[in-house]
Order: sequence, then C-alpha cells, then structure tokens
Amino acid sequence: MRDAFFFLSIAGLGVSVAGFSGLVTAFRRREEGWTRAELWRVRAIPRLSFVLVFLALLPFPLYALTGDEALVIRLVSGMVVVAYLSDIVAPRFDMANWPGRSWLANAAADSALALVPLVNIFAAQTGLLELALLLRLVHPVSLFLLVLRHFEPPVADA
Repeated sequence: MRDAFFFLSIAGLGVSVAGFSGLVTAFRRREEGWTRAELWRVRAIPRLSFVLVFLALLPFPLYALTGDEALVIRLVSGMVVVAYLSDIVAPRFDMANWPGRSWLANAAADSALALVPLVNIFAAQTGLLELALLLRLVHPVSLFLLVLRHFEPPVADA
C-alpha cells in the first residue's frame, strides 16, 4: 500500500492527541470543579483520537485481505463518513452538554469535513483519504484547545 508512513504518522498523532486529555486532567487541581461541557470535551478527546487511530491503521489489514488498494480506500473513506455521521448524531442524545447553537455549528463543520471522504468513496484517491484522516484531527485538537482556554492554574506572584 502506498504512503504507509503517512497512515502510521496519523495513527501516532491520534495517540498523542488522546494523551493531551490526560495531561489536562493531571494538572487540574482537585478543588476546581468541572463544567458538564468541560467533562464532555475531556472525554471526547481520547474517543475521537482513538477512532482516528483505528481508521488510520485499518488500511493495512484490509489491503492484506483484499490486495485491492482502490477498494480499501473506498472502504476506509466510507468508514470516515460513518464516523462523522456518528459525531453529528450522538450529541443530539446528550443535549445537556450542548447548550444553544453549539451543536448546530459542530454539525455543520463535521458535515463540511465529511465531504472529502464522501467524494473519495467514488474517487478512490490515496491523497483524499490522507486529507480526510488529517482533517479528523481537527475535532479532538479543537476540543483540547477549548479545554486549555478554561484551564487556569494558580499563579504565584513573584
């Protein structure tokens, strides 16, 4: 399979991003409370990241089984679309953590990002699959940045 290093690199990045949620929780003081949205974000980061890891590694066994690179690209692209659909639908069942229009904005962003793998189901281009997997990093990284924005450790005055 072409560009195997890229798929392995994306898997490694997914594991690294998943570790960021542990980093934030480790440095958070016990007496500080978490909002429902912050807890959802911290839990979603590893979930989204590990889904990305599995999606990035999936081409290897599928190619070993089929030997058809175009088929593998189409299958994995379809699974990326399913992952986006899951990201859009699942929060509708957890509206306590999605106040206001934030769900709608997230659904619109995920829908736009899902267009790349959707097109690739028909195009079967390695580059489009690589782009689709790279774009899957946007969601967990943006959640990590939102958690960091609310992270306020005590500052010792000099």
